[in-house]
Amino acid sequence: MSGRQRRRRLPLRARLKAASLVLAVLLAAILYGGYRMVEWPGFHLQRVIVSGNAHVPSQQIVAAVGVPANRNLWLVPLGPAAARVEAIPWIDRARLSRIPPATLRVRVSERAPAAVVALPAAVDDASGYALVDAGGRILERANRPAWTQPIVRGIDPKSAEFPRIIADLRTLSAAGVRVRELDVLPLGELAAVTYTRLRLDLGDDSDLARKASLVNPIIARLGRRVARVAALDLRAPRTPVVVYR
Repeated sequence: MSGRQRRRRLPLRARLKAASLVLAVLLAAILYGGYRMVEWPGFHLQRVIVSGNAHVPSQQIVAAVGVPANRNLWLVPLGPAAARVEAIPWIDRARLSRIPPATLRVRVSERAPAAVVALPAAVDDASGYALVDAGGRILERANRPAWTQPIVRGIDPKSAEFPRIIADLRTLSAAGVRVRELDVLPLGELAAVTYTRLRLDLGDDSDLARKASLVNPIIARLGRRVARVAALDLRAPRTPVVVYR
């Protein structure tokens, strides 16, 4: 009988048992390696790097991340930590990433302030003023307006119409009209006050760009007489009216 004939293949059950034993050993090695990695002090969080912040202190962002120093870097839940950072009023987006062996990087982008709103008592049970972004999110509060952005009155920053009012401010700015205050009147008409205390009666904003383009040419045409002007009525842009004091 030849050697090939003498070698018999193991039964299928025996071969499966041997393969299962090998897999069990490999799995145990992987689990043990993962355990050692988790327990290894070299992966314990030692540093949090913050970038992209201008208004929010880095310490506040680190506190919002809320990860203890002895937490293993690979066990830090990045999603919940990012959500806590984004709960800070100024923060728009937060992206967290791991830098082995023990550093966590936090990249943030902050919201852009767009206007100051006068808060009635019905808004969050607080009166005073607030700095808000284009979506009406409150970034800061104060008893008096302490910011350089225009003051918007007559509209709740939580209103669905608020972004449109911010767009109106941008339209005026693009035409070179520096607005100090913008009032939204009960019927939705706009009345603005410039930094020279000139009142602009704008009506609705359906043709706002055209109305805004008339302001500076009218002022230039008036010359010195502009000091006696109280308002420009631009509600009918084809026939603007100069209102004297």
